[in-house]
Amino acid sequence: MRIKIGLDGTEKIVLPVGFNKYLQALIYTHLDKTDANWLHEQGFIFKKRHFRLFVFSSILEKGVFDKETKTFTFPQKISFYLASPVDWIIEQVATNLIKTKEVNLGPYKLQVLSIGVIKPEKITTDNIKIKAITPIEVHSTFTKPDGKKITHYYTPYEKEFSELINENLKKKWEVFYKHPCPFELSITPLFEGNRNERIVYFGTGKNKTIIKGWKGYFDLKGAPPLLQFALDVGLGNRNSQGFGMIEVIKTITSVP
Repeated sequence: MRIKIGLDGTEKIVLPVGFNKYLQALIYTHLDKTDANWLHEQGFIFKKRHFRLFVFSSILEKGVFDKETKTFTFPQKISFYLASPVDWIIEQVATNLIKTKEVNLGPYKLQVLSIGVIKPEKITTDNIKIKAITPIEVHSTFTKPDGKKITHYYTPYEKEFSELINENLKKKWEVFYKHPCPFELSITPLFEGNRNERIVYFGTGKNKTIIKGWKGYFDLKGAPPLLQFALDVGLGNRNSQGFGMIEVIKTITSVP
């Protein structure tokens, strides 16, 4: 299930780099308290992995970036997507937002302008073209001989990119459906070069994390049920931090 949340302020909205943390906080704040605490602290467990099973977009309206202040200026009215295969997550957020006169987004208090249910794209083929609305991120952490850890972010040109996305999605499937995933997925970039690489900050100040991911158009192959699941749950890691949200595209007018 996917919804579009519209918010309205009284002035232009200026947010720092890493503002996706504010969107994540808004989502957790509008879950029922007990469920929010459980989802944030534990979530859906697969062996040693913890999954939150929701994904959200960045602010959909274009922001003007100021290099000096490292802030984005958005219009007064903004919106973003929230998706999840877990119905109660979407239902609680939507219901609680409807009941709320104002929501906090960082330093701003905004009114809830609209909540719209996005009609799901019905997947009937085993090959679709998708657009990464937010960067798709997959990585591995290695320990160096001196004991220090290093994180390697994979590019779509490395075979591990597709392999790890496949493994990650199958784990989400198993933790959601309670049985092993019988399907496989592969992902191939429909672009060349590094222009679609994104270096993204999550959080602000001392708590910010630098993350690398990839936007752009991709070719996805897999069984229709798995592709349908990917639209709701997101691809790759850090979905609950706003990474890996995708949408189906019917035609590609130009390959970026």
